[in-house]
Amino acid sequence: MSRRMSETASIRSFDSIPTMADVEATLGCVDMNQRYELYSGRLISFAEVGHPCGHPVFCFLGLGCMRYYSVILEDLAFKHSLRIYCIDRPGVGMSHTVEPESWTPLRMAEIVGEMADGFGIQKFSVMGHSCGAIYAMACALRLKSRIVGTVWLMSPWVHLTLAKRMKWIRHVPTTLLKSQSTASLLYKTLSVAAKEPPCKSDPNILNYDREKLVKAMLQDNMAESLEGANNDLMVCLELYHSFGFSYKDVTLPVHVFWGTKDAVISREAVDWMEQRLAQCTLSVIEGGTHGLLWRADVVSQIFKGIASSWKLAEFERSLSQRWSIKQLGLNKHHSYRSSTYSSGLQQAIQTSNIYETQGVILEDPERF
Repeated sequence: MSRRMSETASIRSFDSIPTMADVEATLGCVDMNQRYELYSGRLISFAEVGHPCGHPVFCFLGLGCMRYYSVILEDLAFKHSLRIYCIDRPGVGMSHTVEPESWTPLRMAEIVGEMADGFGIQKFSVMGHSCGAIYAMACALRLKSRIVGTVWLMSPWVHLTLAKRMKWIRHVPTTLLKSQSTASLLYKTLSVAAKEPPCKSDPNILNYDREKLVKAMLQDNMAESLEGANNDLMVCLELYHSFGFSYKDVTLPVHVFWGTKDAVISREAVDWMEQRLAQCTLSVIEGGTHGLLWRADVVSQIFKGIASSWKLAEFERSLSQRWSIKQLGLNKHHSYRSSTYSSGLQQAIQTSNIYETQGVILEDPERF
């Protein structure tokens, strides 16, 4: 039987800049260190942040980054009534590892679907940063009917044929790539994020001293499993096999955020996404680096968009329920009146509904 397992206390918040001990205590709380047992028996670690009763959002982080990163989203997620689920991919954190040769982004989509079922979550939103975009897009393909609204991506990784700045890696032997220090890769990833300047017009995402937070996350990364970082690297570089799908296969709306100072993903790559995907919006962040996850203005815009999608979905569900009730009333009425009269009444009610709701439904067609 699949089940959740957790330990220690709940997440903490602070009115002032916390000490290193405060940061470490927060990263060690129950919400940040949960585990889920899959039907296969493998354990997957994950974190939950944001509003306890908020709309569910699965967030996929970048190369080798574990669930602790989600702590920087806590305040904004709570503000927008969202519940963020951040899953450690196999081999990362406390998640059981898998053979890199067999690991694909589509398998991650299967894990998300199974965990959502276990949590009793029917619908959810997805967002991804850097190589986490691959997994977000895999969910958009495999779990399309369960996703609410737009797929939100920051500094998204693309197929290596499009990532012009990284093509040289394809000429490096796989054995050499696998021997590189995962800790070094993690440190570089964290360093990029730590150097992202805060937006002058928006407060920091979380009231943490960034240097202390990064140091604490790096220490905890080192203390737990790091094998998954190599799995991510193999996926990104498509060394064992391709992603298993093309971004062009995704038909859901996609919104991409890219910074002009991104040293990993080129402008050509995100332009390709905007031009080739069925529904893709590109937002260019002037001066933004690859670490857009640390930008409060970017994350706030994403969370506002997700919250709006849920409001729209609830409105549509309300309309559907009202129509079903009226349909039921018509069917009962049909038992006592002629079918001609009932048919005419049904058409009149339908027409009335159209006039009644047309202004709201068509107010912003792009939100669909």
